[in-house]
Amino acid sequence: MTSYVTGDIFVLSPPQQTLKAWAPFWDCVSILFQFQNSDVADGDEELPEWRIYWVAGLALLRTVGHVLAKVDAKTSPKHTDAVGALWTDFHADRARSAIFWNFIERERNSLLKTYSFGARLARNDGGYAFVEFEDGVDAFQLFREAVYWWRYNLMALEREIAERP
Repeated sequence: MTSYVTGDIFVLSPPQQTLKAWAPFWDCVSILFQFQNSDVADGDEELPEWRIYWVAGLALLRTVGHVLAKVDAKTSPKHTDAVGALWTDFHADRARSAIFWNFIERERNSLLKTYSFGARLARNDGGYAFVEFEDGVDAFQLFREAVYWWRYNLMALEREIAERP
């Protein structure tokens, strides 16, 4: 999977933010900050707050795409074309958009339709608690990748819309 993590997402402000999809995106950034700065356990006891942020975060990651398709695409004909092309690319090249299909879409559906978590509290060999995704990867790192992926795509979309006649 390609990594889109570049720069510090907490200080880099994209120069153009005309899309409504930026609003749920910035809420995802806030949740990412919580993940990176909060404990998930106190000794042997799990702190359940991470689960609430997880559900909200995955719903918001998917919301970015819904707002693009259902709100931003209706802004103008060039928005319709650019957003449509982005979704066509997502469907045509599922490897490039694997973070969307294999994580955002799948985990959001599991959470909101069956309340099944792909993430769970785990401990490393040193006993340190962390949240692990179903394939053994650090779940919060996967969330981070998804947030950066959306930033990359939103910034590219802003540039494309601005350059269209």
